[in-house]
Amino acid sequence: MDTATTTSATAAPEVADTVTVRATGGDEGRTTVESGAAPDRLWEELVTSALLGTDRRTPTGLTRPTGGEAAKGGTAAGGSTTAGDAAVGGAAVGGAAGALLDAAALHTVRRRAGLRPGPAAPPPEPAPEDPRVPLPEAARRRLDQLLAGRTAPSPAGRRGAAPDLTELLPQWLALAEGHGYKAPAAALPALLDAARARTDLRPSALRFAGPRGLWLARLNPEWRFALRGTGAAGALPSPRDAEGVRALWDEGLFAERVALLAAVRNDDPAAGLALLASTWATERAEDRLMFLDSLRAGISDADEEFLEAALGDRSRNVRATAAELLSALPASALAGRMAARALTCVGLDRTADVPTIGVEAPHECDAAMRRDGVVAVPPAGRGERSWWLGRIVESAPLSCWPARFGGRAPEEIVALPVADGWRDELHAAWCRAAVRQRDADWSRALLGPPAIPPATGPGTSSLAERARLLSMLSPEERALWVARFVAAHGLSEAFQLLGVCAVPWAEPLGEAVIDALDIAREAGGYPWSFSGVMGLAERCLAPEAVGRLEPLTARPDEAEDIVPGAGDYWSEAFRRLVSTLRLRASIRAELTPPA
Repeated sequence: MDTATTTSATAAPEVADTVTVRATGGDEGRTTVESGAAPDRLWEELVTSALLGTDRRTPTGLTRPTGGEAAKGGTAAGGSTTAGDAAVGGAAVGGAAGALLDAAALHTVRRRAGLRPGPAAPPPEPAPEDPRVPLPEAARRRLDQLLAGRTAPSPAGRRGAAPDLTELLPQWLALAEGHGYKAPAAALPALLDAARARTDLRPSALRFAGPRGLWLARLNPEWRFALRGTGAAGALPSPRDAEGVRALWDEGLFAERVALLAAVRNDDPAAGLALLASTWATERAEDRLMFLDSLRAGISDADEEFLEAALGDRSRNVRATAAELLSALPASALAGRMAARALTCVGLDRTADVPTIGVEAPHECDAAMRRDGVVAVPPAGRGERSWWLGRIVESAPLSCWPARFGGRAPEEIVALPVADGWRDELHAAWCRAAVRQRDADWSRALLGPPAIPPATGPGTSSLAERARLLSMLSPEERALWVARFVAAHGLSEAFQLLGVCAVPWAEPLGEAVIDALDIAREAGGYPWSFSGVMGLAERCLAPEAVGRLEPLTARPDEAEDIVPGAGDYWSEAFRRLVSTLRLRASIRAELTPPA
């Protein structure tokens, strides 16, 4: 009788196997696979033979059937079903191929049965407590909606009239953090995913996630970004913990040390400076540059001695940064040296018929200038003398100019004509000095009246520079200036200026933006060119503006010279704006301050 016999040691995976297949005709067709080697080696042998084919490669100890058994296919007629038969769905497979499948089936069962469980990993430490107040239920549901929300485009490929939920998440987080609420535990994974996808969202999302968010981030490699800038335990030591601060400063990663320096500096500027000075001489040049840049926040005259020493640093970038920081201190020795240089270059031209500013740019960049941060080689496309003049004037204290120009105020100085085509270079340097020294009077003078076209303004035609000057004014004055600018020039040049205004926009600014959009709508303006302003308005207009906007949601009549489809676009955009403002009002109501 035909038989198919399989024998295996079943004790441990390390025990050798013997696989025997006996075909019709007695022992002459017997095929044997014996493995005294490790199970993985046997498995690799079987896999290799299966890939190449048993005709090309027969595993060690596996022999082909002989004689008539090969012609018969080596099947076991009337015999029991072998493990190899089962491996191919019940079809009888004989010969070397059948023996190979028998061995593979046996070895698969053996590997599964003989698998020993590995040692259990230690459980993670318990999540820390978050002492903040839990969210109200309505706000919790809203957070889930914002984290999961995506606005589907309309059939025409436009955004549609539904609010863009992802754009409202930053405002929601700011409100929740301001009221002292903590993130729900169930929302932490989605919150960390959102922060991973959007770098602009990370600071607020991680602050809201709190200590439990950092605890969870340590358990998922995809959330490791949340641990950058924190200690190994997920939190920085207290700035008052001298031993913990010293240990992390000496042994921590660079990002941890930067965050630690900022924390200590914020708590005690003198202690932060002393911490940096303790290892300054041994730090790498690129690290010294980053550490030095972190001194910007809270810089004071107490930092001058350290920064003055840094002017002799072997790194040119470190020297330039130290000089920039010193120039923000009007009473520093470097500011005094720059003032002396600037006053020899710029003054009243006594030969002119009317008061005129005369300029004599430096003819060389000497060693003293280079030590004070003036880079000798200008960027491509810039002349040497104009480059050196700009670096000197932007580093001189603005307080030195009124006396130089006969007691004139900043507005009067800026209004003076400048001889020999030096006006743009001189005014641009004054703009950089006003921002660096955070001088509101000079910023206001360089901005000029908002009704004047930017190309003919007193300071600069660059909207980016104007935006930086605006940021030096109070929020109320900033909003009023931009509102008048929008009323005079429309929205086409106001996008960057709107971005520096406090949110929500004050009433004069919000009214000016709505009026300008209405004018563009009635005039049949090209609607897609205002999509950026519309998106900004959704985030920045006060929700109370809904009443003013609702009449604009109607589809306007389209004249023959209007862009086809513009009316539908304007109607859709204003409907989306109204729905977004209503949603923001709901969010504000749901995130009421805790009792």
